[in-house]
Amino acid sequence: MNPDQEKFSHSVISRFLGCIRPHLKLVIGAALMGVGKFTLPLAFPLAFKYVVDVLLSSPAKFDQITRLIDAWAITLTKFAGFAATPTSKLAALSIVMLALYALQSIASYYRNYWAGIAGNRLIFGLQCRLFSHLQQLPHSFFDHNPVGAIVSRVLNDVQQANELVGSAIIDVWMDGISLLLVIVALFALDWRLALVALCIAPMWVTFMRFFAPRIKSVSHRMQETIEEIAGEVHERVAGASTVKSFCREEHEVEQFRIQTQRLFDRTVDKVRLAARQEMLIQLLTRAAPTVVIWVGALMIVRGTMTLGTLIAFFSYLGFLYLPLERFAQLSVVVSTSMAAIERIFAFLDLKPEIQDHPLSRPFALRNGRVQFDNVSFSYDGRGGKSSPLVLKELNLDVPGGARVALVGRSGAGKTTMANLVPRFYEAVRGRVLIDGRDVRHYTLKSLRSHVALVAQDALLFSASIRNNLLYARPDASDEMLWRALGMANLREFVEALPGDLDAVIGERGFKLSGGQRQRLAIARAFLKDAKIVILDEATSAVDSESENLIHEAMERLMRGRTVFLIAHRLRSAVTADMIVVMDGGRIVETGGHGELIGRHGAYARLYNEQARGLALDPQSADRDFVAKRASL
Repeated sequence: MNPDQEKFSHSVISRFLGCIRPHLKLVIGAALMGVGKFTLPLAFPLAFKYVVDVLLSSPAKFDQITRLIDAWAITLTKFAGFAATPTSKLAALSIVMLALYALQSIASYYRNYWAGIAGNRLIFGLQCRLFSHLQQLPHSFFDHNPVGAIVSRVLNDVQQANELVGSAIIDVWMDGISLLLVIVALFALDWRLALVALCIAPMWVTFMRFFAPRIKSVSHRMQETIEEIAGEVHERVAGASTVKSFCREEHEVEQFRIQTQRLFDRTVDKVRLAARQEMLIQLLTRAAPTVVIWVGALMIVRGTMTLGTLIAFFSYLGFLYLPLERFAQLSVVVSTSMAAIERIFAFLDLKPEIQDHPLSRPFALRNGRVQFDNVSFSYDGRGGKSSPLVLKELNLDVPGGARVALVGRSGAGKTTMANLVPRFYEAVRGRVLIDGRDVRHYTLKSLRSHVALVAQDALLFSASIRNNLLYARPDASDEMLWRALGMANLREFVEALPGDLDAVIGERGFKLSGGQRQRLAIARAFLKDAKIVILDEATSAVDSESENLIHEAMERLMRGRTVFLIAHRLRSAVTADMIVVMDGGRIVETGGHGELIGRHGAYARLYNEQARGLALDPQSADRDFVAKRASL
C-alpha cells in the first residue's frame, strides 16, 4: 500500500468512527458486555488449580494465588454457616462458578443485543445520508452511472460496512481486553512458560500484515463487480420486452453467466487468501500448546512447577490462542468492510456540481421572462475529461407568458437547452436569466418550484394515482386533484377505475397507455402551477386520438405561462409565439411560423419534410393495394 492509499484509509477509518460516535454508548456497552462474556470464565482455571493443588493434594501446595482463593472460600463457607472443610470449600467454589456462568450468559445477551442495535442504527443513518447525498448530485452523475450500480452502493456497501461494527470494532475491544487479562494471568502463574506461549506472536503479526491488504484489494474488486452486475441486471429487467422481442434470452443468460463467473473467480480468490491465512494461524495456535506442555512437563519433572499450575496454564492457552484466531478471522471481515467503507466515502466525497451559491436567495418569479446570454454548454466526459460543446453561443430573449417551440433534428440540443432553465446542468459560458436575474442567484428549491416539466417518457411511480399527483403538491385536496385530472382530459378515465384516485398504476405507470401517462404527467404539472413549463416531446409517441386529448390539455396548461415546447412534430410549433430552430447546438432561425416558412430556410425544410411524409397519393395507394392482392 502506497503512502497516499494508507493516508486515505486512515482518513476513512476516522470518518467512519465519526459515524459511530452517536451510537458510542451502545458500542461501549456491547464491548464491555463482550469483555465480561469472555473474562468471567477466566476464573475457572484458577479454581481448578486450587482444587488440584489444595483440596485434592496432601499435603496442600499453597502459593500466592491459591492462598487468596482459599481465604475467599473460607469466608464464603463461614458466611453460609458451615465449617471450613474441603467439602464445604468445594461446594462454595462450585456455587460461585455457577453464578459466574449465569452472569456470562446475561453479558452474552446484552453484547449481542446492543451490538445489533448499534449496527442497524448505523446502517439506517448511513443509508439515509447516502440517499440524501444522492439527491444533491447533478444529472451528469446519473448520466454516467447505471441505476443498479447506484442502488448497490446505497444498499449493499452499507450492509457490508455494518460487519465492521457488529463483528470487528466490538470484538476487537472484547478480544483485546480478554487477551491482555489472559497474558497477565499467565505471567502470574509462571513468567517463563508465559514467554514460551507468546513466542508465536512475531510470526502471527507477519501473517496478518501479509494477508490483510491482499484480502482488502480482492474485496474492492468484488464490490465493483457486484455493482456492475447490479447495473446490468436492472437494465435487463427494465428492458425485458426488448430482450424477448429480439429472442435474446439465451444471449442474456450467457452474458449474466460471464459476469457472475468474474464475481465467482474473485470470490474464490478471497476465499483462497482467507483459507491460507486461517491455515497458517491455526498451525501456530495448534502447535504452540504442544511446546508449552513439553516445557511445562520438564519443569514439573525438575520440581519448579506444580501439576495444578500446569493444568491452569494449559486451560488458559485456549483463552490466549482463541482470540488470536478470532483476530485473524476479524482481519478478513475488516478488510472486506474497509473496502465497502472506502467506496461509501468515495461516494459521499462526490461534490454536487450544481448547488446554492452562498449569496443565493429564494426569489419569487414575477412574469417568467427567460434570457439566454451567449450561453455555451458541454457534458462532462468520464473521469472529468472535457467533451465538445453541445450548445454554442445561444442568445435568446423569451418574454414572460410566451410560447416558444424548440424545433430541430434529433441531437440538435433542444432538450439540453431547456434543461439549463431549472439548472439541471450548468452553462460553461454565458448566463441564463429569469426575470433579469441569473438563475445561479436563485436557490435551487425556489428556482425549480417555478418550473414544471412534462418529459418525453413521463416518470410515474409505482403508487396510486393520488400519490403520483400529490408528488407535485403534497397539500392538494381531492377537489384539486379531480380538477387537475379534468384539465388534463383524464377525469373520466380515473373515475372508471376501481378505487379511482387510489388505483395503483404499477411501476413507471405500466398499467396506463402512453397517452394516459402523458396526461397524468400534465395533470401533475397543473397541480404544481409553475410559472415556467417545459414540455419535452410530450406527444411524440402516442396515437392521433391521444395526441388530440394531450394537445387540448397542453393548451390549457400553457395559458398565462412561459412555455418551452420541444417536439419533432411541428403541429404545436404552428401556433407558438416564437419558433426557435436549432442545428448542431446553435440557434439558426427564430420567428413565427409564417415568417419562417417564407424564408425557405431550415424550418421550412423541416416542415416540408413532415408535410411530404403525411401526404398520400390515393392512386398510388390503390395501385399498391391491387398489386399486393394479386401476389397473394
